[in-house]
Amino acid sequence: MAITNQATLRTAIADWLNRGDLTNAQIDLFIEMAEAKVYEELRVPPLEALEGFSVAANNSSITIPSGFLELIELRHVQEGSCSVAPTTNTTRALCSAASGSWTDGDKNDDISMRRIDGKVFHNNKVTNAFTRELTSFLLTDSQGEQKASGEYVLKYYKAADPIGTTTGSPAVEVVPWILSSEYETVLYSALAIGSSFLGNAEDEMRYYQMFVDKIGTLNNKAKTAELQGGVFSQMFDADGL
Repeated sequence: MAITNQATLRTAIADWLNRGDLTNAQIDLFIEMAEAKVYEELRVPPLEALEGFSVAANNSSITIPSGFLELIELRHVQEGSCSVAPTTNTTRALCSAASGSWTDGDKNDDISMRRIDGKVFHNNKVTNAFTRELTSFLLTDSQGEQKASGEYVLKYYKAADPIGTTTGSPAVEVVPWILSSEYETVLYSALAIGSSFLGNAEDEMRYYQMFVDKIGTLNNKAKTAELQGGVFSQMFDADGL
């Protein structure tokens, strides 16, 4: 049976656990907890996101995006242009609003911001730095003042919408990458959680080890590809289980 969406994942979990008395609500809770565990452990290029921000000096901060998992890089973009009305859409935000494509100028001029401790950030004038405070990244400028402004790009690991999320009318299910390409990560994790719920410690340990092995393989593959200058790719059984 191919695992392609929430319904087929539910069926697979019930089949593997050999239980026909589990409700959809129970299985969906296994899936929700499994997704959280996957996103805690998995760090591969398909989970990376790149987002631009226009920052004003009187605010000097960036709101952390929804689904944020872990920072990769925050950089100050020195110049760039928009494919639509470049003289009008002079910032990445304006360009995006106009459905244009923003192109960075001389990337050699971009500045990678330094992440520092909150106490150091507030008590010292550290140039081109940032710290996390509640739901925002606070920024300093080239003088160490909290008056940073301009265009910034945030590269980070991002969790997709939960499995079962729908969009449009009529509703169409949005299938995240971890299910469409690496369903084993969610399946094994959900099976471990389901086995724990059912009080089967032996199966819980077996499925958890399968989950750890799968996550470790993907993470190591991504690291190896990056060290060798290659590109991460994944292999999976297109016919399902």
